[in-house]
Amino acid sequence: MTADQATQPDKPAGQDNNRPAAVGFVRNDVSGLDSPRHALALRRHSEQLGYRYLYTIRPPEYADPIEYALNFVVGMKLAAVVVFDLATVDHSPARVCEVCDLETVCPPETWARVALGDPDAHGFPDRPLSVEEAVRTMQLHLDCSAQRCPRKSTAFNRLVAAGRLTPPATTAAERARERGAPLSVPGAVTASPAT
Repeated sequence: MTADQATQPDKPAGQDNNRPAAVGFVRNDVSGLDSPRHALALRRHSEQLGYRYLYTIRPPEYADPIEYALNFVVGMKLAAVVVFDLATVDHSPARVCEVCDLETVCPPETWARVALGDPDAHGFPDRPLSVEEAVRTMQLHLDCSAQRCPRKSTAFNRLVAAGRLTPPATTAAERARERGAPLSVPGAVTASPAT
């Protein structure tokens, strides 16, 4: 299933196709023998909440399970991830809420997505970012300036340290001067030419 197919409404007869899409997330290392029961509970819970349930994500053992699930969510622009309990996300709902809503079955709670308009969404992260989280942060904060958004700045520095991003060798002012373009910096005071 492609990202476009997942976000397009299904066409079964008699169903509301404008509902937000969600996926379930089951980790075998957490649920163990209860994995099938948990997967069924996720589907039921998401349908009771009004989501269009797409499928259940089961990460492979070699991957960071939360990163694996969140990469699906970002790529498919889903509204929510449904888990059995917070143990599935290592008791860190904030990690998921940077991307979408988190729904837990036990106890039945909604952990709302942090809106980018919220000042906390641009603050420093509460823990060091992995390379994958830094990439996702750069995507989510595409319109932010790394100079004014601490979260994007942290992600930028993490990618530079990992060798995934090379910062420019010249400053913005030097690049503008080379092109003969004016440099407009919001809030900067420019001196008027002497007469």
